[in-house]
Amino acid sequence: MFSFIWRTKYLLSFFCLILFGFCFKQLLNSNIYFDSERIINELEFDNKNLDIFDDNNLVFFGISFDDSLNYQNMLDVVTFHKSLKKSKFVKRVFSIVNDRQIISNGLFPVSKKKLSVKDPESFNTSIKKIYSENNNFISSDAKKLLFLVENVPNLSKEDSREFINSLYETNFTESIAEVFVSGRSPSELYFEKKVIQEFILLTLVSGFLCFIFLFLITKNIKLVILTVFSVIASIVVSLGLSQILFGGIELVMIITPAILFIVCLSDIMHLTNKQSNLTSSKTSFFLIRMNTVGKAVALTSLTTAMSFLTFLVNDIIPILRFGLITAIGVVFTLFLATIIYAISIDKGFNHSSPIREIQQFIDSITNFLKNGQSSFVFHFFMTVLIAVGIYGALNVQIDNYLTDEINKKSKMYQQTAFFDSHFGGIKPITIFLEKDCVNDIDKLNQVEKSIKKLGFVIDFSNTSSNSVIMQKMGFGEKGLDEKYFFICRSSDEGSLSTLKKLKSLEADFTSEGLKFNYSGAGYLFDILGNDLTRKLIFGLIIAIFSIGLVFFILNKFDFNYFIIAIIPNLTPIIVCIGLLYMHGFYFSLSNAFIFTIVFGLIIDDSIHLISAYNNSRNRKVSKSESLNYVISNTGDAIIKTTLIVLMCLLPLSFSEFKSVSQLSLITMISAFVAVFFDLVYLPLIIKRLTN
Repeated sequence: MFSFIWRTKYLLSFFCLILFGFCFKQLLNSNIYFDSERIINELEFDNKNLDIFDDNNLVFFGISFDDSLNYQNMLDVVTFHKSLKKSKFVKRVFSIVNDRQIISNGLFPVSKKKLSVKDPESFNTSIKKIYSENNNFISSDAKKLLFLVENVPNLSKEDSREFINSLYETNFTESIAEVFVSGRSPSELYFEKKVIQEFILLTLVSGFLCFIFLFLITKNIKLVILTVFSVIASIVVSLGLSQILFGGIELVMIITPAILFIVCLSDIMHLTNKQSNLTSSKTSFFLIRMNTVGKAVALTSLTTAMSFLTFLVNDIIPILRFGLITAIGVVFTLFLATIIYAISIDKGFNHSSPIREIQQFIDSITNFLKNGQSSFVFHFFMTVLIAVGIYGALNVQIDNYLTDEINKKSKMYQQTAFFDSHFGGIKPITIFLEKDCVNDIDKLNQVEKSIKKLGFVIDFSNTSSNSVIMQKMGFGEKGLDEKYFFICRSSDEGSLSTLKKLKSLEADFTSEGLKFNYSGAGYLFDILGNDLTRKLIFGLIIAIFSIGLVFFILNKFDFNYFIIAIIPNLTPIIVCIGLLYMHGFYFSLSNAFIFTIVFGLIIDDSIHLISAYNNSRNRKVSKSESLNYVISNTGDAIIKTTLIVLMCLLPLSFSEFKSVSQLSLITMISAFVAVFFDLVYLPLIIKRLTN
């Protein structure tokens, strides 16, 4: 394989250049898929046939005014409500304008609008009553309004963009201070814009920082340029393949560039670190180098790819595609890095020599870690960290928030927080009761009070409605004669809190024999999100076991190598979880898969150490001398690659997307701990468990 690459290196590089150009063209018109909504839509669920409100087409529109609304303002609001209702993009609208109350004085209940704008006097009377009832559509200070807008089904992206932009441009009165828009379609449009911006910006910033740092530790501008280009080519080819195979790029693939940065730079760094002088032919030098270091580089790439392929065992389409595309990208990166190294040898610019001050700094770190093997203080500190990690790992919970994918500093989060703060939230949940189980109408009133007491906002229920009222409210076609229902909302409080409230509701009426069912996008997200998070954690366990099994097989079924492969790489992850747990960390869809990625990345250093140790032992060098050699030489490359990883990932910590910023944080913490563990404890473990 390596001989073939050497002989055809220029032909292969030309082929890669053609592939790069083709994939780049595909990316010019790429589509971006969005995860949470597709996860819910693509999975079957028992209660999905109970949906009576199209949550996925629901848009929350809020208006904040400079002052409390007066009669003239409300007339403008009524006019705006009517124009919004007539929009070709809108199926129906709920607001203070058409909010109704059910009156049951006669034989049949009737509905009456709560707001009256016939004249100033009737307005003042009705608005006072509305304030006393704590209405869902107007804030207590009378300065904020909520419009629940249900779009017509199957709006195109262009139509959604036109409608959402029109909401942001709302200005029917000069007293409007600010508008707020939330829901699925606004989130998609926001993500699409931000994903492209961040992808370009963060890739350029990371590439620039890596370029500078690589030059400082190599002083080889030709090698640095080729390395950075190979990273860019790997990113373009990987994402281009996603566009070709799947017709678009998953939102989660925004972290793929950072992963390929790390893999490519690690490969190049290990191949070029502390090379001997060229004393034979270039062909022999390349093949010898690939035999001593290249095999370990190939193994690290394959194990990293394996960790991504474990995502194929679950049924989460976005994560599955991410795993497949990134695994292909990692293998292609290895292929490209090997070609670049072969060309650099042939052209005579394969050697690197770091700036003296940087090398002295790296040497001081290496000596510090060597001394750490016999330092009581160091061992005590690591013991405390491991204890914290174990405590955190045993206590961390699985939870999911609708806004998990966005950081609190983002504009989208601030938009969503407006509805949480003033109108009960945007998380839709519908609560059902079988009519056959309800013998007393007073029970329905108790249920409604309990729902409100638990913090849910009830926008509509059919407990006191007849068919005429249902028709007026737009629910006449749903065929819900056998069920009572409460269309509710809650704040983005997390799946654990919401599901706990629903269990509490059931517990309050267990003795009454009431049978509850639930639906709505919010409820589905809670149930499915937690279940899928568990599957991702299970995928991490599979990845850990699989890589341990690979070492077990490659080392002639020696179980000690299973332990050697797992413990030094599992420990940094456990420590990372413990440290994050102390700051409110929880497992969610946006971060559970990150630990599988991190495990695949940090195991590279262990593989290089073990491979270098085995090569040294095969040359009949003693254990102690082999371990000292490994720490001094391979450890040097490990420290350099770790510094590059930290430099590469630092810009990502400022991302608006939580999966990106958490990838940065989790990888930096785990990589930092892994360096200490690999260069202090892994040699001790190897010395103890190997012959």
